[in-house]
Amino acid sequence: MYPMYRKYSQPFSLASLSNQKGSMLVIALFVIIVLALLGLTITRLLSSSSETVIHEVLGQRALNAARAGIECAVSEEFGGGCNHPISKDFNGVSGLENCNYSVTPTSKLIEDGAKSFTFWTFSSVGQCTAGNINVTRLVYIDAMVTL
Repeated sequence: MYPMYRKYSQPFSLASLSNQKGSMLVIALFVIIVLALLGLTITRLLSSSSETVIHEVLGQRALNAARAGIECAVSEEFGGGCNHPISKDFNGVSGLENCNYSVTPTSKLIEDGAKSFTFWTFSSVGQCTAGNINVTRLVYIDAMVTL
């Protein structure tokens, strides 16, 4: 009838060697694309982080320039004296290069019965630039003088 020997055959496999040709190329391409996207994301993150720091530093400098303008204008108006009460460029001042301020004082006379008051509003705009980045800060105060 049938011979008594056993045939040794490989079991059937869906992932046989002939079906896997080129799979490493696809995996390598996938890894390269993922690493490239990761590198691009990190580069953008670092770029936006450094730009944020530049805006913060220039913002603080513009705020300091605006405060200096307010102090100078108030000092000039109330008898302290100041060299540049309305506007000034800080080109020779270390730490405030490319910064300036502009102050707008306004006054209003208020009468309350027998008393008269002068109500002052000082607004100062500090501005700093670095390259194509321009940062502006506004500071204002109110003051009242009894006459």
